[in-house]
Amino acid sequence: MEYFKSAFSSILDNKARSLLTMLGIIIGISSVITILAIGNGMKHTIGGELDELQSGGVTINIDAKKTDRYLTAEEVKQIGEQIPEAYGASPQISGYGQAKAKNDLSANITGGNETIIHSQTEKLADGRFFTESDVASASPVGVMTQSAAILLFRSMDAVGMTFDATINGITKTITVVGLIESDEESISDAWKSVSAGELWQYINVYTPHTLLTQGFSLPGENIQSFTVFPEPGKQDEVALKAKRLAENMLGLRGQKAVSIQSFASMLETFNKILNIATMVVTLIAAISLIVGGIGVMNIMTVSVTERTREIGIRKALGARTGSILIQFLFESALLTLIGGILGMIAGYGLTFIVSKFMNFPPKILLSDVALVVLISTSIGLFFGIYPAHRAAKMSPIEALRYE
Repeated sequence: MEYFKSAFSSILDNKARSLLTMLGIIIGISSVITILAIGNGMKHTIGGELDELQSGGVTINIDAKKTDRYLTAEEVKQIGEQIPEAYGASPQISGYGQAKAKNDLSANITGGNETIIHSQTEKLADGRFFTESDVASASPVGVMTQSAAILLFRSMDAVGMTFDATINGITKTITVVGLIESDEESISDAWKSVSAGELWQYINVYTPHTLLTQGFSLPGENIQSFTVFPEPGKQDEVALKAKRLAENMLGLRGQKAVSIQSFASMLETFNKILNIATMVVTLIAAISLIVGGIGVMNIMTVSVTERTREIGIRKALGARTGSILIQFLFESALLTLIGGILGMIAGYGLTFIVSKFMNFPPKILLSDVALVVLISTSIGLFFGIYPAHRAAKMSPIEALRYE
């Protein structure tokens, strides 16, 4: 307690000098806090979005460079049926073209079997999804979002309506049999676009894959990529089973020709890249901490010089060398600790301001705050060693004679 009182009294006696000394620490700590909060917020937000996408499916790819073998649509369906933890498996064939009804829009038409409904995290708002019989007969039916219906038909009551789809010069009339629920913001934006006549968006439509291959003559009979739709929490297990089943069907065990593409691996890669980037930027920001620490050492050295006679009197009255050392170390540590606390407050404020200009909320972790407190205190101890050691080694006779 005596050490604390002495250190705190010394800091209060030189308020302006102490504040200027702490400035480097405050700037460094606030910068580090803000950078870590932004990095954590970005990871949390994008991680959540990827988790939602991950629940939609796991893609299995057959490398055309390593094999000329492929699967059929029926074999893909069998793979899904043989995995109890999966809702099914579907080829995914995409065609890009135009969709024309009340408005004429660019369209991405994705073909699959009836299990492709599980690629959607949103539920059906109206109608139905296409069925196994629709796939078998290549029925010209489609499913789209409510916002896409607004853009195409200027109405959300689109079930039963038809539109002309054109891909590679071939035009087919497709009947809308179901609408996928859109969030309120997407619906509002779609109405605004229709009202303003700004129809630059493209829409997504889901149809049976057989319609694309038979009706629009798109390639897709030889399947080298398909998607399995796992139950929640079963992504890794389902992906491995689907990979093994595909390898067995094709006779490719041990040839590394079949690979898994999942959002879990994407998330892991993203986190690694972001962690490295955050670390680099944090280290750059931490340079100001080193500058602040040097400032603490300089001021503490000046303080030792100014208090030479005080040190001499203390030693003459029996103060031990260790006590003098601890006194000055305590003072430098307290100086940087207060600077660290002020830096955290500034960091919180800066993070709040920066968050107003970002599309995701920053995230401040208690572990980061604890780390920052530890770092700021450690800086005080490290850079306070030299002046404290200098004070402790003073000769009491020489100190008392100092003017």
